[in-house]
Amino acid sequence: DADFGGLYGHERGDDPACVKSRTGFVILAANCPILWKSQLQSKTALSTMEAEISALAHCCKELFPLIDLAKSLAEHFKLKPVETTMSVTIHEDNAAALILGNTLPPGYTPRSKFFHLETIWFREEIARRGINLVKVDTKDQLGDIFTKGLTQVTFEYLRKKLLGW
Repeated sequence: DADFGGLYGHERGDDPACVKSRTGFVILAANCPILWKSQLQSKTALSTMEAEISALAHCCKELFPLIDLAKSLAEHFKLKPVETTMSVTIHEDNAAALILGNTLPPGYTPRSKFFHLETIWFREEIARRGINLVKVDTKDQLGDIFTKGLTQVTFEYLRKKLLGW
């Protein structure tokens, strides 16, 4: 998930870091958090869709090596094939980022064209790896716990979901 504009309007207006969007995500294996991150994006996003696409690409840069490591370990230790397959799903709550992320061959709007390299890269990778990019209701977006100041009720709801309670 991404928090577009970050702290704009809440902190010093002359501080460029206050307009950076924040990327936040959690990667789960067997419903157990194994990696999570919350950090300011390196560039200033000009739209919510751009902030979300950057967050998706950043999450994928962390996720893909974990997938490759799991496959390499299985091959190295000559683990017998299991009847199940690795099922990976990426949840996104921004409709524009979801459409752009699922479109193959690439299609662009005039607003999305300038950040198309990130989009092409993760779009090709999720298609090649058979990863599903699906809509998640904003209230169930686990990444929000890493990007936004939440009310106590929302925070506790997401914390329980994150911990599998």
